[in-house]
Amino acid sequence: MMIHVMRDGQQFGPYTLEDLNAYLAQGSMLPTDQAWWEGAPAWVTMDQVPGVQLPGMPMAAPVVEESVADPGVDSAAGSSKKKKIIIIGGAVSAVAVIAGVLLFVWPGFLKDSKGGAEKADGDTPPVEEVVLYEPTIKKIFSEHNCYDCHSSEGGKVKAKLDLDKPDTVTDKIDAFMDSLTAADPDELMPPPDDGTKLNSDELSKVKAWIDGGAKF
Repeated sequence: MMIHVMRDGQQFGPYTLEDLNAYLAQGSMLPTDQAWWEGAPAWVTMDQVPGVQLPGMPMAAPVVEESVADPGVDSAAGSSKKKKIIIIGGAVSAVAVIAGVLLFVWPGFLKDSKGGAEKADGDTPPVEEVVLYEPTIKKIFSEHNCYDCHSSEGGKVKAKLDLDKPDTVTDKIDAFMDSLTAADPDELMPPPDDGTKLNSDELSKVKAWIDGGAKF
């Protein structure tokens, strides 16, 4: 599945599950970042994403199965052997926890003493904003009264542009974007008498949504 990531209101991605685990291990992404994928009911924290391995998560200690004692074997020797297995298992878990913490807090600790190689391309997630129709674009259209004139549910569809039907938006996407940025008041949408002009931040979000395929 492809996963979108959000931090401080900014959206990134989408990424594969392997990308997420790699970025979490490097410290480029944080356990507090939120994630969403198709079919998810809402944005969730990283620990709720199926298959995500958070840094510092301890390795499960090996299970030591108990066996029926052989009357011919010294019980003290058997007990000593079990203690050694438990100690080794605990040491492995401790090393795994320390390595996970170091990877999370100090991603570069594995570099060689001379400074190591520079970061390879792709270590940092691309800063490409992903804008979704719900709730970002729908909120913008609502605040600027776009649905008053372009909604079949509202009972009015001007210029055959119905914001409730994705196919009509796709068919008229270029003209729609041009009308949002038009310099001529007669061509500007929404018209000055019906609503307020979108600001630069809102226009950039609508453009990012359109560049992403204008998906509803």
